[in-house]
Amino acid sequence: MERYGIVGFGCAGYHAARSLRANGFPGEIDIYTDTGMAPENPMLTTYVTAGRLPEEGAYPFGSLDEISRELKLNVRARTVERVEPQARTVTAGGCTRTYDKLLIATGAKAFVPPVEGKDSKNAFTMRTMRDARGLRERLEKGDIHSAVVVGASMVGIKVVELLWQRGIACTLTDLAPHIFPLAAFDSVAEEIERRLTAKGVRLAFGKGLAGLTDRPEGGVAVGLSDGSSVDCDLAVLCIGTRPNLGFLEKDALETGRGGIRVDDTMETSVPGVYAAGDCAEHRNIQSGQPQAAGLWANAGRQGDVAGAAMAGRRDGYEGSLIHNITHFMDMDFISLGDKTLGGEHRVFSRRENGLWLEALVENGRLNCVNILDCHEISGIVKGMLMKQLRGGTDTDPFLLEKLRRNGVDEAFIKLVGGQTE
Repeated sequence: MERYGIVGFGCAGYHAARSLRANGFPGEIDIYTDTGMAPENPMLTTYVTAGRLPEEGAYPFGSLDEISRELKLNVRARTVERVEPQARTVTAGGCTRTYDKLLIATGAKAFVPPVEGKDSKNAFTMRTMRDARGLRERLEKGDIHSAVVVGASMVGIKVVELLWQRGIACTLTDLAPHIFPLAAFDSVAEEIERRLTAKGVRLAFGKGLAGLTDRPEGGVAVGLSDGSSVDCDLAVLCIGTRPNLGFLEKDALETGRGGIRVDDTMETSVPGVYAAGDCAEHRNIQSGQPQAAGLWANAGRQGDVAGAAMAGRRDGYEGSLIHNITHFMDMDFISLGDKTLGGEHRVFSRRENGLWLEALVENGRLNCVNILDCHEISGIVKGMLMKQLRGGTDTDPFLLEKLRRNGVDEAFIKLVGGQTE
């Protein structure tokens, strides 16, 4: 009987195991997880830290015992030391096992730059449930009055929010000139920053992290790249992520800047070895270029495709649409599409406490859309964009009418509906 191995058990790993069983694979499935816990959703860690979600709510697929029984999995709760793709072997806990097929789904880890003091006891990251527990326990001591969040990302702003809700004076800093530099147009970012400043959040953009120094009297001094320093009780580093691939030898698999290169079935450069989720690099559906897309929905879909392919039922991953949807401090920000593709910057709506809609338009197509304060239309716009990118031409009149009822400009409706102006 065949035996398959899944290294890493987050969203992609779970979906792959489920897809294997759904597509009729009867053999053994070994799961490697260094946490010994069920798959967790990294985007829910700030909710757990803030006390808005019980910890069990961050495990959307149930407990590890429930999952392993349902899918008949062999769980190996140990750290993987080495994966040899050509031999299809996994070494963990000093034991090496050989597999007929392998899936690497080890996700990504929080990136901390190699600066002085990076291991400060007063510095935290926010990626895993372990991170969430650590920050929550520190905050619950009740002696935190000031904090610096490094990284104006979707995670960074959620950390700012939970600190702000506790009445903690907060500084948000980033080397980029504006918040959400990969997703927000400058004009939209400036509006968000205006609102944050009005709520008392201090902003320090254009300044990267230079170092951390624990203070003798307690707390930490956060050194910035312009030579300035901010004293605070704690720092939270939300600078970015890097794929978890330390168990692979260099050149063992073809990789890019964002992870392991895969084809449309999620197979790597070595036959019989697959990769999915935040450690994999597939195709940006707009640009056609290889790119990692560290998003929950993408990881799930990639896991489904990988599991089907490993079971011999060919499926195809169509590519990733870059998108970000987040709610924070009474604001909703949505970015759909690839900002780097450029195009004519067009403003469709700028209404105070209402719909704020801007886009990059090129040759009658939307390359990127920013929506502020009207999350109700985000799903419709995303669905229509994906349909266009897949070559679809028909438009649901009901959805177009919903856009109109939310005050969307008719010119934008024509664009998102695929109509020429």
